[in-house]
Amino acid sequence: MLKNNFCVGCIIFQSLDNEDEFNHAVSCSGATLDSVNIAQINHVGLYIGNGQIIEATQKQGVIMRPLSAFLDDANENVITTINEPSLIAPAIARAKSYLGLPYNFSFHPDDKGLYCSQLITHAFKTHQGNDYFQCYPMNFRDTTTQQILPYWINYYDKLKQIIPHDLPGSHPQQLLRQSSCFASIIHLKTHEMLTFA
Repeated sequence: MLKNNFCVGCIIFQSLDNEDEFNHAVSCSGATLDSVNIAQINHVGLYIGNGQIIEATQKQGVIMRPLSAFLDDANENVITTINEPSLIAPAIARAKSYLGLPYNFSFHPDDKGLYCSQLITHAFKTHQGNDYFQCYPMNFRDTTTQQILPYWINYYDKLKQIIPHDLPGSHPQQLLRQSSCFASIIHLKTHEMLTFA
């Protein structure tokens, strides 16, 4: 069944096993009280076939690398396929055109480069040219306290920028919650064997 459901154009959401302060803050910023099962999701990439994935990383910007290495970085992978297969080829072409762009450290919608979920929202467009995935007002607050996380206060102090709270953007968890966009969603732990088309 996995072989039939996992194919070119799958979007892979991850809970990275490198639980540093940045990844923890990203996880917390995407969480909602009703999304406990995906509360640790903090990264996403696009499988383009031939054992390769395109993703936006902090260290290298937008890159293509082996899928096996990508999967090894995570505690959990959520494999999804979209409802509109005809959008996949143009999405992959757009994603390839972003290779070499820097990482968008500010998460500002108009800043140069792309962050991981922004890569996905930019790549997937409807045939009319609209976004396939909805953007949402970005959140930098802790779900419980409703206060801006101290990590983000320090992070943006170093960038000398205002926190782009409530500006339009995206987050891996927020994309994954748009269940009507997906034909299938499969949760897998890293030890489970995968076959890729």
